[in-house]
Amino acid sequence: MSAITVREALQKASRFLRENNIEDATFLAEYAIRHALGWDRTCFISRMSHLLTAEEWDAIEAIIRRRAAGEPMQYIVGSQEFYGLEFKVNPSVLIPRPETELLVEEIVKRARELWSEDAKLSVVDIGTGSGAIAVTLAVIGGRSWKVTATDIAEESLATACLNAERHGVKHKLSFVQGDLLEPLLQQEHTVDILASNPPYIPSFDVAQLDMQVKDHEPLRALDGGEDGLDFYRQMIQGLSCILKERALLGWEVGIHQAEIVRGWLENTGLFSEVYIVRDLAGIGRHVIAVRV
Repeated sequence: MSAITVREALQKASRFLRENNIEDATFLAEYAIRHALGWDRTCFISRMSHLLTAEEWDAIEAIIRRRAAGEPMQYIVGSQEFYGLEFKVNPSVLIPRPETELLVEEIVKRARELWSEDAKLSVVDIGTGSGAIAVTLAVIGGRSWKVTATDIAEESLATACLNAERHGVKHKLSFVQGDLLEPLLQQEHTVDILASNPPYIPSFDVAQLDMQVKDHEPLRALDGGEDGLDFYRQMIQGLSCILKERALLGWEVGIHQAEIVRGWLENTGLFSEVYIVRDLAGIGRHVIAVRV
């Protein structure tokens, strides 16, 4: 094809995405162009008349075609922003969601109320995936926090390790392969802060998810069993063995699950306070429990 400008490429790519029923077509087209060319937004806006080479257009078109076929843009470009940090992502890990940032924020806020800034705390993230929670806690949490990231999948831990290196906190993290609390119970590892964003989608609902989720993100990170609550039941059974006398727990939950999980945690008798944090849409998204 004859040479086209960045402006023409934006129009062409946006139109192609819209024709394939992709939402936010213009935003994604711009993102694809900027990624392919290695430009920031200021550069993109100032160079709309730039003539693309054939190689540049081919790179843009390859991204657009993959997105039109349903592949998440985050996997195509290999990264996703979380809490202002760039995380490497791939099909072995769930793409970090904005609502999970609220969990990290609440954990850090409550930790600062419970402990001094220089307290040496043992922090564990169960089912770490990309390491978004674990790495972010290591970056913004206390300077003496030691964070353990666990996952059942070796490839997920490898990705989390790369993200820890990227953000300069690998020395504050350890990576342990295993199922939920099993590695902690086996090692008699007690923790001050326990965080988790486990799979919580009911099995029947997984098939109803958007194509870019169900066909591309790892099933093991989505399917929470018949009612979506299997992993909470399993973790609750081991809490009395791993939580210290003063401890903080923060879990992400699915729609209509917060009250149930809060009730279960209250019934353990381990906590002095259990409450729900709602996301920006008003949905009960996180359950926080405090033991003092």
